[in-house]
Amino acid sequence: MRVVHLSTKDWSVHAFVAGNFADRLFGTFHMPPGSALVLRSRSVHSFGQRAAMDIVGLDGAMRVLATRRLEPNRVALFPSARMIVELPAGSPLPALDDRVEMTDG
Repeated sequence: MRVVHLSTKDWSVHAFVAGNFADRLFGTFHMPPGSALVLRSRSVHSFGQRAAMDIVGLDGAMRVLATRRLEPNRVALFPSARMIVELPAGSPLPALDDRVEMTDG
């Protein structure tokens, strides 16, 4: 998985970009605790997760469409999203309509 840095003027996080089906399917199971995961998708699930996670939906211009808490064994859909960022529950989140910058790193 590729490591990136996501940021806005008031928020930042290091994340892993899911590069293949296995990365997407297993999500944060094989990542270090506290890590964020970027998925090129409009939907995510939390089946098999033991804890809730916070998710951020981004459009094609990398603007924040929505943020949501996703409890275990649930599905979330962001119809207008092009990417979703999964974060541990309780993580700081970017503000709605902020543009997220993604850099290698």
